[in-house]
Amino acid sequence: MRQPDLPGSRDKRFVAELRVGELVDTTFLLRRCDLRTRKNGEPYLALEFSDKSGRVSGRMWDHAEASAKAVGEGEYVHVVGAVETWQAQPQIKVDRLGPADAGYIDPADYLPASRRDVNEMYSELLAIVDSVRNEHLRQLLDTTFGDSQVAAMFRRAPGGVMLHHAYVGGLLEHTLSVVNLAIRLAEHYPSLDRDLLITGACLHDLGKIWELAYDQSFQYTLEGRLVGHLLLESNWLARCMDDIEGFPAPLRHHVLHLLASHHGLFEHGAPVQPVTREALVLHYVDDLDSKMGAMDIAMAEAEATGADTAYSRSLGRKVIRRRWNEVKE
Repeated sequence: MRQPDLPGSRDKRFVAELRVGELVDTTFLLRRCDLRTRKNGEPYLALEFSDKSGRVSGRMWDHAEASAKAVGEGEYVHVVGAVETWQAQPQIKVDRLGPADAGYIDPADYLPASRRDVNEMYSELLAIVDSVRNEHLRQLLDTTFGDSQVAAMFRRAPGGVMLHHAYVGGLLEHTLSVVNLAIRLAEHYPSLDRDLLITGACLHDLGKIWELAYDQSFQYTLEGRLVGHLLLESNWLARCMDDIEGFPAPLRHHVLHLLASHHGLFEHGAPVQPVTREALVLHYVDDLDSKMGAMDIAMAEAEATGADTAYSRSLGRKVIRRRWNEVKE
């Protein structure tokens, strides 16, 4: 059976504006499109849509195979259907699904962005770089963040595809947060090498500018899937250190250790575990900021849907939105 033609795209409705019971006729970014089979053997589509305001799941029971061939993940799609409830969360029952009319698409509507100005954040990061006194580490940071291509990518890249700081400017915001936490701990623990810790904090996720694609949607690049950001940044910075005259070999090893160990555990992708003071601190402040970022995403999702709780994939649990003084016994 042929799917009916879609009409022209309507005015954009955002995910955060959707309410149970209302009709939907708008465009989204298609994040997931899985062709599945019902118990009766009939195919259906399990979908996930998004825009800058959030994500919403969808189900399409009719015309599933034809629609799956017409659209692809990471593309803009036109959706016609109705908002229902599934497991206490809004879900779109999709009647018609097809490619969106490119003439109606503004990419800024579909990629969430940091609430902070990226140029201001980058200037703040460069000011911190200026405070590094070790001439070799300072030159390494200047070389990296003074590179025009790196600077442009670092301003735009997300901190992740989905789990934390998954928005334009998210990598810069996350990095700046980790750096500021590291500075506070360096003040608290005099045994820490402040310059080395700041360097590791500034550079620990640099490889994500090559690991992730972030023009139309947030996805992993082929290079990112095959190599990963730990190796990408380590290779870049190893070359930079090789080009800096007189860069001490022991310092080079410590910088690379900060990068290699910041995930903390082997099961989290770290090739080595932290074995220096600075590496231990970097791991924990990075982990803390990532988890707070994941918490913020879940809280925003709960607030957008009016729910008291939301499930966080990163944290592996439901989180509660309401504060203690908002709960009525």
